[in-house]
Amino acid sequence: MNGAKNVTTPLSTSVSLKLNDGSAAVNPTEYRKVIGALQYLSLTQPDISFTVNKLSQFMHCPSTIHWTATKRLLRYLKNTIFHGISIQKNVKPLLTCYSNADWAGNLDNRRSTSAYLIMLGSNLLSWSSRKQRAIARSSTEAKYPALATTASESMWILSLFNEIKFSLPQSPLLLCDNLGATNLSFNPVQHSRMKHIQIDLHFVRDLVQKNFLTVRHVHTNDQLANLLTKPLSKQCTDFLKHKIGLTDGSPFLWGRIKENHTATLCKLLLQDS
Repeated sequence: MNGAKNVTTPLSTSVSLKLNDGSAAVNPTEYRKVIGALQYLSLTQPDISFTVNKLSQFMHCPSTIHWTATKRLLRYLKNTIFHGISIQKNVKPLLTCYSNADWAGNLDNRRSTSAYLIMLGSNLLSWSSRKQRAIARSSTEAKYPALATTASESMWILSLFNEIKFSLPQSPLLLCDNLGATNLSFNPVQHSRMKHIQIDLHFVRDLVQKNFLTVRHVHTNDQLANLLTKPLSKQCTDFLKHKIGLTDGSPFLWGRIKENHTATLCKLLLQDS
């Protein structure tokens, strides 16, 4: 990987990953080592969360195409090795939660991927990208479980704030780019058609009615959680990374040491946990 070319996105938009892709199998032990290390790395780099989650679904039977996608992710990390989350001071103490989900994006079982980004002012606090357990029959049914998961995480963060005596001037704002899911949060007009998500419906609606949470619609172009639900183009990736505070930290590093960083990265990723 020392001579590998850099790439600007963690996952290609032209290649669809699935379990049985017809390519030859690869060494699963080596694949699992790399993916296991990347899972730890995704705890500090939200831009690779979706890709790592996707590649983790093939650890039991990786193929050549999966391994190629993994090496592409390493090439992306080579290009962004000094990138990290920028923490700003003197920000407004407002909790903004972005909730999103793709619909039937998994080609093997047509399950959707839920994702959220939670920010305090302009600082990123929490994020997640995870495959849903149930199959959604519409985009609204895919978005609403993601909405409930985001609401649950925001309530946990609020409880943490209460323990450390940190108060917010207003209730958290939960943003969703699906009008159907947004309207269901306070007006269950389709309640009878969605019995399998009734628990999520009651959970979010109860929080909204008690003014613990405010749910609003956000335009798809302003949905920051898109970064964690699907592969995106370079322009979209760069735009969303900037919006959530992912920046190149090399100008601030002492000495600006960049030599042999690719070899060091690959060595660390291949080490046993």
